[in-house]
Amino acid sequence: MIGMEVVFIKAFASFLVAAISVMLYFNLQVEEEEPTLFNEEFHGKQFSTFYMNYEEEKIEIAMIGDVLLHLPLYNYTSFIPSFSPVQEELESIDLLIANQESIPSGRIIKVSGYPNFSSPPHIIKDLKDLGVDILSIANNHTLDQGEKGLLEAIQQMEKAEIPYFGAYKSVEDKQVDRIFQVDNGSLGLLGYTYGTNAHETPVGKDYLVNRIDETRIVKEIKDLKTKVDFVVVSIHWGTEYNLEANDTQKQLARSIADAGADIIYGHHPHVIQPYELILSESGRRTHVFYSLGNFFSGQKDEYTNIGGIAKIELLKKNINGEQVVTLENPSFLPTAVVKGEPYTVNFLKDVESEIGKTDAWVQQHMFGVE
Repeated sequence: MIGMEVVFIKAFASFLVAAISVMLYFNLQVEEEEPTLFNEEFHGKQFSTFYMNYEEEKIEIAMIGDVLLHLPLYNYTSFIPSFSPVQEELESIDLLIANQESIPSGRIIKVSGYPNFSSPPHIIKDLKDLGVDILSIANNHTLDQGEKGLLEAIQQMEKAEIPYFGAYKSVEDKQVDRIFQVDNGSLGLLGYTYGTNAHETPVGKDYLVNRIDETRIVKEIKDLKTKVDFVVVSIHWGTEYNLEANDTQKQLARSIADAGADIIYGHHPHVIQPYELILSESGRRTHVFYSLGNFFSGQKDEYTNIGGIAKIELLKKNINGEQVVTLENPSFLPTAVVKGEPYTVNFLKDVESEIGKTDAWVQQHMFGVE
């Protein structure tokens, strides 16, 4: 028994010696290593190697609605005072389109208002001086003064060096793509109208004004899309004085979007109609302003004194050296015509009491939000 106890004690002692040696060894290793210090200024993962270089540039694209010179507007010797309340805003927009609905043929045809408009030619230069860059001229009044009146109006636009689209002086003129280079990309413009009232296009001269033909519109959009980053369609459609887009507008908007258009600016109802974002099956987005309302007119029907500036931001994003160009942040800046001497275009928020409608009402109507 004593012999076995001695053997057990020796074995236990050997075990303790070995255990103590191991503990001392690891303790020495821990003491020799530098302590890990926490970087108090770092707010992410300690060992992440992720880094993003992000830059963004933007320009504003916008369109204003109907410029329709009724009595007494067509007698004005200058339109600058009428637009002065919104002039600074118009001038700040990088690319601004206007729907010049009444044809400026007044140099050779006596000025007149509804139903057959002939507007004074200085409206063109005044709009340009106020910040308008391009005129859309496909509408139901394009041929109010026939081919002669349209050709005179185009001549005045060329004299003022302001581009136009939607109506043309010749086949060759129509064949020239309306492409505009901006800092962040390129835009192609197309314009169409549902008709020209009782004024028919002369036989063999369909180039004079683009009429709505869905098959043709789809083809022209697809052709232009291969040459530009974005396609903008200005279209004269809808039911006059109706605050909502009709089924025909919505169906045609879907076809235009599916063809590749990126922005649709609508006009003709003379009142504002809501904005819609159309998503294609591929996820591409089309911004639709169904009607911009009147920007400057002498109409007296309810809501016809309210219009606005429909804006889209063209963003060029540089993400780690890769460039992405997108259209984002649609908005609508409401305006109103106040009758006086002269009639003036004002920001709606500044004249709500006179107009009887509010900026908030417009935002709710256009976007469904206050």
